[in-house]
Amino acid sequence: ANPTPSQAFFSPWFGIETTDNLNLIQPVNPWLGNEWQIYNEYFQWQPTHNENSRAHTVQAGDVLFGSVTYDSVNKAYNK
Repeated sequence: ANPTPSQAFFSPWFGIETTDNLNLIQPVNPWLGNEWQIYNEYFQWQPTHNENSRAHTVQAGDVLFGSVTYDSVNKAYNK
């Protein structure tokens, strides 16, 4: 079931960070007060920078799959 509509922001997620803890990559599933969404997020702590993929609306009870994969050839994460 959906939470009661509100101004609250709740977002279950998992993610990975670089060893210096300055770069975070995570699939997120936020409740925006009136709907659930799913998207990937890249967050850089210093200097502060945030980038999100295109968001998709999902429903309570949907089965979601998220992964973060390291591309060792290009030394990058596929999101």
